[in-house]
Amino acid sequence: MKTVTTVELSVFERITPLVSGYLEAYASTDPVVSKEYRFDKYTTSIKTPLDTIARDLLAKDSDVFAFSAYVWNIGLVRPLVKMLREAKPDARIMLGGPQVMHHGLRYLDPHDEKLSLCNGEGEVSFTEYLRELTEPRPDLSKVAGLSIYQDGELVNTGDRARLKDLDSIPSPFLSGLIAPEYTISIIETNRGCPYHCGFCFWGAATNDRVYRFDEERVRDELTWMSRNGTLFLYIADANWGMLARDVEFSEHIASLTRENHLPNVVYFSSAKNKPHAVTKITGIFQEAGLVTSQPVSMQTLEPESLKIIRRDNIKLDAFGSVQDDLRDRGLSSFIELIWPLPGETLETFKAGIGTLCEKDAHTIISYSHLLLNNTPLYHNREKLGLVTRPAGGGVAEAQIVVATEQVSAEEFVEGMRYFYAVHAVHNTRSLRATSKYLTGKGIITFPELFSAFVEHWRSLPEDDPIVEYVERSIRDALYYDVGNYGLFIHTVLHEHRALFTRQLREFAKAQPWWSDETARGLFEIDLLNRPYAYSTTPLEEHDHAFEVLKVTGREGRTYTVELEPSWHEALASAVRLDPAPPNGSVFTVDHRRLQYPFMAGQSSDHHGNYCHGMIEKIENIVPFWRTA
Repeated sequence: MKTVTTVELSVFERITPLVSGYLEAYASTDPVVSKEYRFDKYTTSIKTPLDTIARDLLAKDSDVFAFSAYVWNIGLVRPLVKMLREAKPDARIMLGGPQVMHHGLRYLDPHDEKLSLCNGEGEVSFTEYLRELTEPRPDLSKVAGLSIYQDGELVNTGDRARLKDLDSIPSPFLSGLIAPEYTISIIETNRGCPYHCGFCFWGAATNDRVYRFDEERVRDELTWMSRNGTLFLYIADANWGMLARDVEFSEHIASLTRENHLPNVVYFSSAKNKPHAVTKITGIFQEAGLVTSQPVSMQTLEPESLKIIRRDNIKLDAFGSVQDDLRDRGLSSFIELIWPLPGETLETFKAGIGTLCEKDAHTIISYSHLLLNNTPLYHNREKLGLVTRPAGGGVAEAQIVVATEQVSAEEFVEGMRYFYAVHAVHNTRSLRATSKYLTGKGIITFPELFSAFVEHWRSLPEDDPIVEYVERSIRDALYYDVGNYGLFIHTVLHEHRALFTRQLREFAKAQPWWSDETARGLFEIDLLNRPYAYSTTPLEEHDHAFEVLKVTGREGRTYTVELEPSWHEALASAVRLDPAPPNGSVFTVDHRRLQYPFMAGQSSDHHGNYCHGMIEKIENIVPFWRTA
């Protein structure tokens, strides 16, 4: 019997090897393959040293190695393939995944006919590939969906139609192919995307059609996960909330959490134009005690850019009503943007974020523009004037867009500084009350406020830890990893919290609006209201003189303050207040929320991922103000 080793190099540790499970589950339905092969799964994090992974794989007496290749791991996959070939000249090696499909010229070797590449979904093609290898004289050109070399010529064996009956793939969870030893589980309830966003391969790969797994199967898989140690559930559908049954699945997840206390956290990509359905889902999760947040994928607000990327966004009026609904229910949301997209300028990028702030967006995350293989923007990169730089070190093969026809390299850098200012000031609610007042009165706009903060950073010494973090992140493209944004939150809310408080104070005092008594009073409210990412970060003493607030006590994670009734209306619009409106002048400001303690023994990656998750779920960590 021959051995097949499937290899998954994931971003996170202890995550279910779903691709490996699917490949084995479908292959097991073929009597020839089931008889001739045994399967072995190898999964580890991309943080694992290359030498360690190579040692592990070279120790395996396998006949076939199958790699799942993505932009974030291809830098590991390529040297591993080379080392395997040198050590095991007779082994068959298969590459699959969105990074390599349709790129045989780039990833195959004309001198290696035992190296193959899968174009498209892998279950059927891989099973037929394994079956063909059992023949006395295998001819892989008979297997549709592959790229191979024969006699020095690249051969593409033709397209394979998508799998319509997803239930022809037995569940790797329910059939026992995935062991109950993982803390992060991935689930698919359907495959496909009806959209054709220019930066994304999802819609382009699936040609509109969405195919579904059976409802009972999905429920049973979710139950299995809850009963087998899943702390973090990742829903891999492209548009969660698009189908009516997604609400029912969400209710099932919530009931499992109530019954089994697992999972604790759920993440999903939300339906693009069904915000109220997604809000309902977020509420279902929140009421069950799940840590979650509603993602709103807008990418840009610039109409010309939306046209180029073929994107139809949620309308701003609908977005505003959703934000009102979320705020009233105490639910978090986060807006996803991409910088820079073609058609966007530095000014429209700034203005778009300003508009979102005016609509009371909770958290705004601007991701780097990762130019993915096989996407419409990738195919039109020269026409659109896209300039890229590599990122991700030797592990990834990422190309980050750093200039377009509309954005110079210098403007890109300035846009990144602008976002870090937004991340520091807006996403942490460090100037929430102050900025709402100033913009509401027409004293300053949000873009002017954030740009002024960038200028304040520019006036500080280069070795200032916060300034240095921002500049190093931009210079070395560390923002490619969203954990970098989380580590920045770790920096301003924990490691250098006192320093950032001083930066805020010095910035505010230097602004023309500091002469406004109301602005000064709201700034004091902001200082006490700024959340903590960890439950063990020491509570700030605020031993400087306040004009409006009077801090009368500090015990545990709670302040006691006095505030005159004339300020109550402004307070109610800026903080989590219970009851609202307040009925007294003495308040407790309770910072005990859903934070976890800081664990010094954990890695910086852990801190970054944790803080990124916390800032996306800001409503879970902002303090409660209560009438004493």
